[in-house]
Amino acid sequence: MANKRTAARRERRVAARKAQILDAAAKVFSEKGFHRATTREIAEAADVSEGTIYNYFGSKDDLLISIVARLGESQVPTGMFEQELLGDAREFFVATFRRRHAFVRQNKAMLQAILSEILTNQEIRGRYNQQIVEPFLSLFEQHIQARIEQGQMRPVDVPLAMRYLFAVNLGLLGLFILGDPLLRSEWESEEMIGELVGLLFDGIGARRPSD
Repeated sequence: MANKRTAARRERRVAARKAQILDAAAKVFSEKGFHRATTREIAEAADVSEGTIYNYFGSKDDLLISIVARLGESQVPTGMFEQELLGDAREFFVATFRRRHAFVRQNKAMLQAILSEILTNQEIRGRYNQQIVEPFLSLFEQHIQARIEQGQMRPVDVPLAMRYLFAVNLGLLGLFILGDPLLRSEWESEEMIGELVGLLFDGIGARRPSD
């Protein structure tokens, strides 16, 4: 029993130290960009030695990937898909977009640093796809397929539809980071979120007389 308690305390200390370093790395990356940031600056921000960083992370790339993974987890709370499966499909997407847009505004600088590196670094891009994008798409695909089977949504090519949605969100994120004035002013408004969900469920075509 004592050994288990000791192991549990050790795990908590390790988790706390890793979180401390990642918080510092996120701050430095946001302020200086990934390439200009150094592990020495991250160590100073975390109030640890530079060697301590390498006790927990193999490289600066590992720090970035760990930050991306943590950001991804914060967008999809544990059990979210299961808890909301019984609710209204439209309301599910409203809540999802609302969380996403709040998350983007709160983490804009960090997301900008991450996206710029993903576009230019093939290794990080591959790890990002493997560790973040593919698991996220898989969860969403399972959720939408379950709603289709329950009759809440019409049958569609689910993998293709999810990639379309992912691309739309990525495009909106890019425009927001580039400073599009409309998106900057309306980013978290209920009107914008409602419009996005309306386009998803209703499209932009005129209703037929029989509809």
